[in-house]
Amino acid sequence: MRRGELRLALAALTLAATGLLGACASAPPQLTPELVAHIGYQSLGPEMKLSDQMLTVWVPAPAPPADGTPPLSPEAFAALVAASSPMVSDLALVMARGASEPINLAIGGPDSALAAQILLRAFRALPAPVPYLRIAFVGKPVDVGELAATASMKGAALRFEMAPL
Repeated sequence: MRRGELRLALAALTLAATGLLGACASAPPQLTPELVAHIGYQSLGPEMKLSDQMLTVWVPAPAPPADGTPPLSPEAFAALVAASSPMVSDLALVMARGASEPINLAIGGPDSALAAQILLRAFRALPAPVPYLRIAFVGKPVDVGELAATASMKGAALRFEMAPL
């Protein structure tokens, strides 16, 4: 390879590497359980006491609907999946402790609507107010309205944190 060809190849390599780095830097981080925990701690951590703990609730993506299933809107599909999810009763048991002791939860998942529906159903299953319950919901703004109203009715503190898109 001659000197001119070498310089041209090196310049092309540099441009390609710069393009790759730029593409990687612009891609938002994917939502993971670790990221939900991190965002939750950033949101609720400054007000937590040293003895308080943060629990992370990861709501996995639902399985796709079976072939031949009538098409549903994303919201209706999330409500249908949440209605049969065992997470609702388990989450309600943890949240109920917020009636008498500090409970800090960070909740999120790849399907914000499903995470919101599961949290909503868990709130509705609570028999009493939960004034010591604090939740950081990591999701999309469209999923927060009804959730915030329900949390307020139960005496819980709900903070919304935007999920990376």
